[in-house]
Amino acid sequence: MRAGVIGVPTPYQIFGEFAGLPFWGGGLTLLAAAPGVGKTSWMLRMLFDAAAQNIPTAIGCYEHTEEELKYRISQQASAMLAGPHGEAEQFAREDKLAECGNAVLLSLDDRRDTVRGLEDVLLNTYNFPQKGKALLTVDYLNRMPVVGLTGMIPLELRSGEAAAALRAMSRRHEWAIIVAAALKAESFYLDEDFNLGHLLGDERVPYEADRVLLVSREGEPANCGCLNLVVHTLKDRTGPTRTWKLQFWGERFYPALESEFDEHIQ
Repeated sequence: MRAGVIGVPTPYQIFGEFAGLPFWGGGLTLLAAAPGVGKTSWMLRMLFDAAAQNIPTAIGCYEHTEEELKYRISQQASAMLAGPHGEAEQFAREDKLAECGNAVLLSLDDRRDTVRGLEDVLLNTYNFPQKGKALLTVDYLNRMPVVGLTGMIPLELRSGEAAAALRAMSRRHEWAIIVAAALKAESFYLDEDFNLGHLLGDERVPYEADRVLLVSREGEPANCGCLNLVVHTLKDRTGPTRTWKLQFWGERFYPALESEFDEHIQ
């Protein structure tokens, strides 16, 4: 048998780039960071960008209420219009928010809202495609309930089972899924040498994912509270790993891309 065939198309067909990150159908991405670094906000900006491009998109959040998510998105709209600290005119902000008006914001309960339950809601209530382009963000993996034969699976094993279920969902429907994942507490302040072993949970957590990203702080916060961030690729089945920079405008819950850095005023 021939080992390869010339001209075979890539299975990682990118259908969109949202908040600086490309996505393909059927892919599972883990986004890890210490608390307060901005991973939820980055996923909200991905949601905003995808919805603005008419991609079905949703966030299922175990950490924040729907009102908190709406407030963060509103602040992000202000950042898009007026930078990290400027004043955005109310009607302009409302027009900007209308661009992501079809995004689904779900506040989830970590005692009952399983992966299967989330899938059913998206398909039957919000008309997500049975197969096709869609972006699902989940915040976060380690709080997703997983029920086994004898009841709720223990926390130390739950995240691996949840990651496997999310990966199966992404492939079943050809959706792109990105989920926040926790780091082990002792990994919060590492300056370098990050690896997959720093993720909280059993060894299946990084194994199930197609891509694992880790966000860490770079230096001290500015006087205004904004942070410089570095994104490390710990694993990527789609191609070579890379490292790049973001800036977190804390007042606006906004992860700025490098092309936006010059809008920051100290």
